[in-house]
Amino acid sequence: MIFRRVFAFLIRLVVFLIGTIFAIGLLLLGFVLTLSFVVWALLRGWRPQVQRFKVDPRQPFGGFTRRGPAVDPANIVDVEAREVPTAPPRLDRS
Repeated sequence: MIFRRVFAFLIRLVVFLIGTIFAIGLLLLGFVLTLSFVVWALLRGWRPQVQRFKVDPRQPFGGFTRRGPAVDPANIVDVEAREVPTAPPRLDRS
């Protein structure tokens, strides 16, 4: 009788420890992947952007709307269009 209870407790403890190790492993994997993506983006010259969301509880489904910095018209740069000269004819490789 006592052997069964101890054995059941040990099985539960082992299953709990395996689940805990698995969950911690998944968290570490997500952290490493996120960190590697940020480092890769910075090395490539991209700036990682954080997505921000505003939740309005008065709206249906929480009123998820995207919130971020507004575009300032002073930051928009117009460029002068110029015509690209035609390329010289290519060799026929057929």
